[in-house]
Amino acid sequence: MNTLIILLMIIFNLVIQTTIIPFFPIMGIVPNTALVLIVVIALKVGRVRGAIFGLIAGFMQDILFSSTIGINAFILFFVGYTVGFAENSFSRENIINPIIFTVVATIFYNFAYSLFLFFLSREIFFIDAVKNIFSIEIIYNALFAVIYGYLVHLIFTKPKIRFKR
Repeated sequence: MNTLIILLMIIFNLVIQTTIIPFFPIMGIVPNTALVLIVVIALKVGRVRGAIFGLIAGFMQDILFSSTIGINAFILFFVGYTVGFAENSFSRENIINPIIFTVVATIFYNFAYSLFLFFLSREIFFIDAVKNIFSIEIIYNALFAVIYGYLVHLIFTKPKIRFKR
């Protein structure tokens, strides 16, 4: 059941990321909500399932947006796997954890994506990427980490108070 809910969340996120979010850029930068969702999910379900869902979300992004298949899939797979190691290490109710992991994952994602494109002989301007994408996208993704973290917490947390007769 949780797997189906997470897959629906990934598909819904993909729809939102392609239809609504492009209308709200900040200085031409839009958030990578798939990355944020994978970070939040990996913190909730662990490294193996986080990696699998990262791979699925990455392939969906690659098929729809990218000219090269596999870059997003590999990066989101790696992010889901590494963030999933922290599943039991931190409090799940703390909203700061998704923010911190999202900031680190955003830096890693942009660095790894630029590195892949560099090795694929694409022209990369690292100074522009550092000034624009890293600073603005980090803030934007951190904002979405709060929203997604709260939504995932609402969806997957069962009430602790039970009244029995």
